[in-house]
Amino acid sequence: MQELFKKYLENKCSPEELKLLLKEFDIDDNENVLRSLIIQELENEQEIRSFTAEEMENSLAGTFNAIKAKLDSEKINVAVPVVPLTKRSWFRLAVAAVFVLAVAGVYLLVNQPPVELPVANNQHQTNDILPGGNKAVLTLSDRSDINLESVSNGTIIKDGASKISKLNDGQLVYNALNEKPAQVLYNTVTTPRGGQYQLLLADGSKVWLNSASSIRFPVSFNENERRVEVSGEAYFEVAKNASMPFKVDVDGKNEIEVLGTHFNINSYADEGTIKTTLLEGSVKVISLKTGESKLITPGQQAQLNANGEIAINKADPDKVIAWKNGYFNFDGADTKTVMQFVSRWYNVDVAYEGEMPQKEFAGEIEKNLNLSQLLKILEKNDLQFRLEGKKMIVLQKK
Repeated sequence: MQELFKKYLENKCSPEELKLLLKEFDIDDNENVLRSLIIQELENEQEIRSFTAEEMENSLAGTFNAIKAKLDSEKINVAVPVVPLTKRSWFRLAVAAVFVLAVAGVYLLVNQPPVELPVANNQHQTNDILPGGNKAVLTLSDRSDINLESVSNGTIIKDGASKISKLNDGQLVYNALNEKPAQVLYNTVTTPRGGQYQLLLADGSKVWLNSASSIRFPVSFNENERRVEVSGEAYFEVAKNASMPFKVDVDGKNEIEVLGTHFNINSYADEGTIKTTLLEGSVKVISLKTGESKLITPGQQAQLNANGEIAINKADPDKVIAWKNGYFNFDGADTKTVMQFVSRWYNVDVAYEGEMPQKEFAGEIEKNLNLSQLLKILEKNDLQFRLEGKKMIVLQKK
């Protein structure tokens, strides 16, 4: 039964296995009770410490037995607060925000609700930095800029043959008017570090922009193709239109050709490659340097290197678009990659004192934490941080 409990913590229980587990706990069909008790048990931990494999198993068994003892004594005759989260998200938040696989060992880091997370130290609290949010600049066809943070919801702007509306915070919608434009007009949406934004293009395609990214696009599509230009990172859900292919120019180095599909593009210059990950449909990835082209299918990622060569690899779509869904996914990430995430989302410059610590991370953490809360978690991996204004210095813990 403890092995089944472990599968439950890893979110791998089948419906039949879950019924067996609940029957063992004498709480048939009341999984919320089990969730709540697991969270309570984890919150009772006095400190987060390193675990050997044997200690990890012993800790898991102890948690299992402690919860069962509670259930046996209370018989679940009182109402238990319901945790209003999906199976996937409650697991992320309450059981293990991050498993950090470090040279020194394995650390179990539990992501408490943000308001309860302690700060790393007084300096972090004093210099605390809020997480990023919905921030972007809209550049109209006449090259005038509009700071979208300062625009009220419901505001309507006309540009060429399109009406631009800010419906909700962080969403910009384009609607084509019944006018034939004299020429193709382009808009650009640019997010700063610490920003993100959503767009609904005139053809019905949806775009999510990550931090430090931009997209240039026609205010209305009136030719034989739909062409946009992207830098940084963006996730697309392209409206189907077989007579008008959708093409994405990525930094003038790569072209993506689609009809209707869901895919993510990551072209941050400091990452070295341009990565196109397909979630649904099919796309053709073209190297503008060599002319090489390759088709990819869902679950595959095309990586374009500096020489214009394309390599196809398997990818985890949930990991790739975690940023869009409000999470950092650190699976397999090294220290440099994690710090790139932090730098973009919190708008800080990262420097290293001494050599860069060689660590490997895994797991997910919510992006809505203050920087101090995130650093508190990362410090459990033998890292230390010092904030000097908007500069974050990373040190190896002594």
